[in-house]
Amino acid sequence: MTRNQDQALWELYRKGLHRAADEAEAAWERGQRFVPDQRVPLDRQIAHLIDICNWETHPEPQPA
Repeated sequence: MTRNQDQALWELYRKGLHRAADEAEAAWERGQRFVPDQRVPLDRQIAHLIDICNWETHPEPQPA
């Protein structure tokens, strides 16, 4: 787990979003992107942190 992933999980747990945190952790440990349920209320900061974590787990290929 990266530092950002640890931070994202902590923020999700702090907001009481335990299921989302568990799903995120499982996805990132498998090297997959985490896409939260759209019904889960995420503030912009956490959503941005999740985007960063997804990029760290599965970076977009850079054009040559």
